[in-house]
Amino acid sequence: MNKIVGGLLLVLLALPASWARDNSVEDRSADEALLTWANPFPWQVGVAYQNHARPVDLSGAEWKLKGQSVAGEVGVRPWPWLLVYGQVSANEARLAERMRENADAGAGGLLGVKANLWQINEGLARAAWRVRLQLAGYYAYRTSSDAGEGKLSWGEATIMLPLNYHLTLARSARNVFAGEFHSLEIFAGPAFSKLDGTWTVGDWQRDFEESQDYGVVGGANLWLLENLCFGASAAWFDGTSFDLSVTYRF
Repeated sequence: MNKIVGGLLLVLLALPASWARDNSVEDRSADEALLTWANPFPWQVGVAYQNHARPVDLSGAEWKLKGQSVAGEVGVRPWPWLLVYGQVSANEARLAERMRENADAGAGGLLGVKANLWQINEGLARAAWRVRLQLAGYYAYRTSSDAGEGKLSWGEATIMLPLNYHLTLARSARNVFAGEFHSLEIFAGPAFSKLDGTWTVGDWQRDFEESQDYGVVGGANLWLLENLCFGASAAWFDGTSFDLSVTYRF
């Protein structure tokens, strides 16, 4: 008798679990919608700090455009190999030889893409390492003003072709010694960038452009978790700019 009662109790306890498994396919208690997005694209959010330092040509003389930006970012992956992202930023910038450092903040924005063109790995379903060739580019428009010394506005179009090495420590023997983070990525490659801007003081205007349009980019991304990344990168165009970022993937 005790065995029969025990068996009935086990059945009763198992029924809710079996119902939950069935309802994971279709929940009849949930209302339907006119439009349903069953498998949304993977997307991500992040914040970034950017320090700008780049020589520019203004009326035949070389000046240095210096400044910094703080940006919020949203990105989406319509395909696994493609990232499309945008930023909204607050910017401070100056012409170092002429304007003071306490520039007023201006608004800006950026639209960019990153496409993974080719990769090689160790041939396993869960490969620990991979080498990837990426084509990346963005267009940014930024503004900044300095009380009494004019307003700066400039656009920048950049194309990069970095080679990436990605090591997933969670899938290698090294995770015994480096269990504190998930994976590490380093990258470097050539870049081409055009910059076009205007310095405006009242009714007076002067245009400026990049002094050098080719350079090098490089950096590293550290994934503490599979969906949480801390990044650092630098770009050299006869002057070094750098970028620090935090990204969370959903």
